Amino acid sequence: MPSSNDTDKEWETWGKVNPYFGVLSVPKYLAENLNDKTLEEFYWSGEHHIEHVFDVISEKILPNFQPARSLDYGCGVGRLVIPLAKRSQEIVGIDVSPSMLEKAREACDKFGATSVQLLLADKLDSLPPASFDLVHSYIVFQHIPLARGEAILKKMIALLADGGIGAIQIPYRNAKATMHRKAAELRHRSSLVNGLLNLVGGRPLSSPRMQMNLYSLECVLEMLVEAKCSNVHLEFSNHGDIHGVMLYFQRKKPKWVY
Repeated sequence: MPSSNDTDKEWETWGKVNPYFGVLSVPKYLAENLNDKTLEEFYWSGEHHIEHVFDVISEKILPNFQPARSLDYGCGVGRLVIPLAKRSQEIVGIDVSPSMLEKAREACDKFGATSVQLLLADKLDSLPPASFDLVHSYIVFQHIPLARGEAILKKMIALLADGGIGAIQIPYRNAKATMHRKAAELRHRSSLVNGLLNLVGGRPLSSPRMQMNLYSLECVLEMLVEAKCSNVHLEFSNHGDIHGVMLYFQRKKPKWVY
């Protein structure tokens, strides 16, 4: 399987060639199909998602939630950073692709999102612990190799301040038939197979590989227990054959030590 560095290179290729399709794999977001209308739809979909996230947090965890400082991991071209900037005093967006971040900066400037700081993924460790009121990530972790993803998740939880909220989508099951899963495994091992499957799926022949990794919900929940998180709420969030949950939680320091 490709290494973490290989997957970073693949995402940089998406950022250079098909950044919007790399975020939302719908044909109208391919570079050759983009126009003002499709770009407007693309960014409006981000507003719709973040509005839903805040509605869930306010209803299930913390009424009238208003974060001062928010983080979006895997921010890509800024689809979710921009609506988060409307609801936060400061927002940090992180991604592995410099080209994606360039597009995100252009979008932030276009939409007037002036409170946004954009960082490469290797800067995650430079952020102070317990310094965010909201950490968020959506349809990102399936593209991150498991060991690396679990380490990132632990760091994101540690970035939450006392009372801070996490809203992170985690993939846990691939509903594809065995034959299709084996084809996907071959795709990651062979550029030729990847090219053929791109053609079958309606993608450009040279589209880079896109990993689909699954996580153990048991392990993820254990991370929350270890970090003294509570008020956990799960919402199913499936994308095609990849089944996942949107995991909402709150990090609180215990009032009593036994």
